[in-house]
Parts: sequence; C-alpha cells; structure tokens
Amino acid sequence: MMPKPNNTKDHDQIAQGTGNPLSGPIARADEHRRILQEAAGEMLSAKQVSDLTGLNVQTIDEMRMAGELLAVKIDATSVYPAFQFNQGAVDPLMMSVLSAHKEDSPWVVLDILLAKDDAFMGKSMLQLVQDRDHRAVTRYLAQLDTDGFS
Repeated sequence: MMPKPNNTKDHDQIAQGTGNPLSGPIARADEHRRILQEAAGEMLSAKQVSDLTGLNVQTIDEMRMAGELLAVKIDATSVYPAFQFNQGAVDPLMMSVLSAHKEDSPWVVLDILLAKDDAFMGKSMLQLVQDRDHRAVTRYLAQLDTDGFS
C-alpha cells in the first residue's frame, strides 16, 4: 500500500473544509439521512431480521440485492427498517413497492416511502402499505411503469 502524501486530506476533512464547495451539500445530505433514519424508526441488523423471519442471513442479503428488502448503510453496516415486516414476514405489498424501486438508491427509496404526498391525501407510501390500501399502491406502481403521457 502506498503511503498517503502529507498534503492529502481524508473525506471528513474535505467535507468539512471551509474552502470546499461541496461541504454544504455534503452536510445537508448527512442531515437528511439522519432525519430519514429517525423517521423510519427501529432499524434491524441482518441477524435480527433472520431471527424475526426465520430466513438465513444469505437469503436476506440476496433479497436485499434483488430489491425485495430495503437496507440502508449506516457506518458501513446494512440495517433494515423494521416497518417492512408484518407478523414475522416480509410484507408482500411492501415487497412490491421495493421491487419497483430496485434500481434506486436505498436512501431515495426510504425517502419515497416516508414522504407524505397530496396525491395520497397527505399520506405516505408507507402509510398506504400499512393501511393495506391495495388500490392506491397498485395505481402508484402502474404509474411508475408509464411515461406519464399514456
């Protein structure tokens, strides 16, 4: 491994530096992730998800990579919002929403789930899933598949 030159700064120094044009956006993104994490509530480790669902950790990881489970990275560790589980299993309605967003950043998906929307009468996608509003969720998923002009 090559030694780091004396004049090289690490990410934290660069992000917080007063001369760095990205220090403001980085700080705002970090704060937004903190707010999302707080709003999401309980976060579970892969081991806790395994204990809850009876699935092995490898299957949980495969489901995460396939977009069937939501996990966000916090301090280089994947954690799973507890709201996506219902009675010890992955909520199928939630899984359909997550699958539709499998190409999106997990933090973006979390934001989508938690954001209240006037189109849903002030409810969030998470609230629609928890309320078992199949009609609204199905309509949302159908709109994702179109260009908006169909």
